[in-house]
Amino acid sequence: MGDGTSARTMNDRIVPKRSFMSWKEKPYRTKDYLDFLAHYDAELRPTNGSIAVVRRKNGAELPLEQKGKSLMVKLLMDEFGTIDAANNAIGGYRTSH
Repeated sequence: MGDGTSARTMNDRIVPKRSFMSWKEKPYRTKDYLDFLAHYDAELRPTNGSIAVVRRKNGAELPLEQKGKSLMVKLLMDEFGTIDAANNAIGGYRTSH
């Protein structure tokens, strides 16, 4: 009771609260594109020297604007490196959401 100090000074430090999901998931720069492609159940496929965005079920190419498609494919390739890695990331994103 003497001087009013507490023995809890070590336990009183402020710890920032963070979500467990932020530690569990790898943050993707291309999250919006992954969400878009997972929503339409699409994947990337190489065709005649370029990369097409097609639906998994029927293989039909999505009607995307050329400039937007090329930007999306470029960013996905920059982040994942290969078409297979990008398709695996799309599949993983689809199953986790």
